[in-house]
Amino acid sequence: MKNLVTSFILFFFIPVYGQNSVHDSLKMYYQDSLLVNKNFKDGSISNKLTVKVINPCNSEKERFDGAVTIIIAAIKNKNYNDSIVYNYPYAQSGLINLKTNNISVYTVNKHQAVLIPFTYCGNWDNDTKVSYIVFYNRKNYLYHIKYYCGEDGKCKLNDKLNITLKDLPSTLKSKIIKDLQTKYHKLSDFQ
Repeated sequence: MKNLVTSFILFFFIPVYGQNSVHDSLKMYYQDSLLVNKNFKDGSISNKLTVKVINPCNSEKERFDGAVTIIIAAIKNKNYNDSIVYNYPYAQSGLINLKTNNISVYTVNKHQAVLIPFTYCGNWDNDTKVSYIVFYNRKNYLYHIKYYCGEDGKCKLNDKLNITLKDLPSTLKSKIIKDLQTKYHKLSDFQ
C-alpha cells in the first residue's frame, strides 16, 4: 500500500517537462510508475532527461498486463525542451518494460543523442519488438523494431532497419542498428 501511495504522490507532484496530458478516464487504471532522471551535458549546456512509465512491467508483482501502460520521455535545458508520450495500445497483452541501465547518451556529429530502448512483457508469441525513443538535434523519434522469436527461444530481426530508421543521420542509425543486432538474440533479452 505504501508503494501505491508513493507512486500516486510521485505521479501527481513530480511534473515531466512538456508532458502532454493523459485523458482523465485512464488515470483510474494507474497502479504504479517508474521514474528515471538523468543529467548530461551537450557541450557546455546542462540537460535533464526524465522518463516515466505508468504501469510498467513488474515481475515482482507478477503484473504483465493491464488496462493502460504509458511511457513519457522529456528533455529540458535552459534553451529548449521537448517530450514524447506513447500510450501503448495493447496493454491488455503486455506492459512496457524499461531497463534503466539501457538508457544511453552518445555524442554524434557534435550533438548528444539520447537513446531510450524498451521492450514489452506479457503474453509472448513469436512476434515481439524493441521500441526506441530517440532525442537528437532538437528532434524526437519513436521506432518499433520487429523481431521473430522461434520455439527454441532464439530471436532474429524481422525489420528492414535502413527503411525504418531512414530519418536518422547515418552515424546514429549505425549505432542503433549495432545495438539491435548485438543486444537482442534470445527471448530473455526482451524480458
